[in-house]
Parts: sequence; structure tokens; C-alpha cells
Amino acid sequence: MSTALELPLISTELLREVESSALAKGLLRANLVEAAARAAAALSRKLLENQLENATIVALVGTGVKAAVALHTMRILQGFGAECTVVLTSGEKEMRPETLSAAQLIESLRLRMLQPRSPLVRNAIADADLVIDGLIGVGLEGAPREPAATLIRTANEQRAEVLSLEVPTGLDPDSGAPSQPTLKARATLALGLPAQGLFGALAWQFTGELWLCDVGYPLSALDEHELDGDGLFRENELVRLR
Repeated sequence: MSTALELPLISTELLREVESSALAKGLLRANLVEAAARAAAALSRKLLENQLENATIVALVGTGVKAAVALHTMRILQGFGAECTVVLTSGEKEMRPETLSAAQLIESLRLRMLQPRSPLVRNAIADADLVIDGLIGVGLEGAPREPAATLIRTANEQRAEVLSLEVPTGLDPDSGAPSQPTLKARATLALGLPAQGLFGALAWQFTGELWLCDVGYPLSALDEHELDGDGLFRENELVRLR
């Protein structure tokens, strides 16, 4: 049995391999996304000191799985009584299937949706009690491009209270080196396993509090890659790492 702090450094390649093993055993990506979204909603509640009624929450949303988690988190938080706004950085053609499905659900639930170049975005971020970073996660390739780069700068300028998913957008998930720009978070929630870049020498300046959540990886999927997952979440499905 190991604790989360006793895990070895985990590369993005290993993260992909563990997910592939989990999917090969019959798990659906939708199962992983929903589990991650539930954990992100729970951590959001904690960061807001359980004051969710009429809390204003803004999600900055990209195209990948991290974006799908952010969108489903907003669905859950709206159900908790929060006032939710989503900023979409791309059109439907650029989204992964699970992200597109989540975006369509969000639209059907009538959450407020903004385009990144809308003049309303800056004020929405400035006034938010919490901003959820669903832009770019462990799939980062090079520095964030527009419109994500401007959203990152806006959030940093406004000193927004940010919860990043996977890794703060702009932080290299393998080396932990920050790009220009990189989002500065109050807290970061690693999904299932923590990317090794989160422990880089400079990473703490961007991650804030570092948390890990259970997304339901079968123990056998971890065992296949010599990761001891027995007991990781025995006491809680949310574990603080730093």
C-alpha cells in the first residue's frame, strides 16, 4: 500500500498508458470525466468555504478532456446554486467528442456562455468568486496560443481565484517549466495521477495548493504499470499533496 506522496514521478506518456489500460478494461472516458468533475466540484465547494448559493464561477474552456471536466463541473456547481459562466475558446469542429457533448449539454441548461473576445469576459473574470481553468492540461505543446493566452493574462492581471485542472495552463506537465504566459492558480487538482511537472522547481509558484482526486482507475490498470494504487484514496477521494 502506498500514499499519494510515495508515487514515483509520472510522465505524460505514463498517464496516457494508464488511461489506455483503464479504457481497455471496459471503463468509458465518460466515467473518468464524471468522476473528475465531481471531485472538482467538491474542491470548488471547499475553496468557497461551502458558500455556493449565488457564488459567481467562470470556467475558461478549451477543446480537450480537461475542458470536458470543466464543463461538467459547471453543470454540477449550477445545481449547487452557483451562478455559472462559461468562456469557450473554440468552435464545435475543434472539440473532442466528449467536450462537444458537454458543451451542448451546458447550452441546453442555459448557462451563460461567452466568446473569448467578448468585452464582458474581463469583468466576468474580475467579478468571479472562482475561475476554473479548463483550457490546456497535460496535452500542452508549446506556449499557449490565442485566445487562451489572453485569457491567462486577464486572469493573472485580475488576480483571480483560480482552480486549475490537471496542471495550470502553460505549465509543462513533464518538466514543470512555465511558458509565457502561464496561469497562476490558487489550487490545482490533478486527476487520477499527478503529472511529474507539478513537482518541478518553479511549479509551486503557479499551482498553489496541490490536490489529487480519484477518477476510478482500476487497481489492475495501475498494477500493469508498476504503480501501487492500493490505499491511495482509502481515507478520502480528495488528497492534498502540497
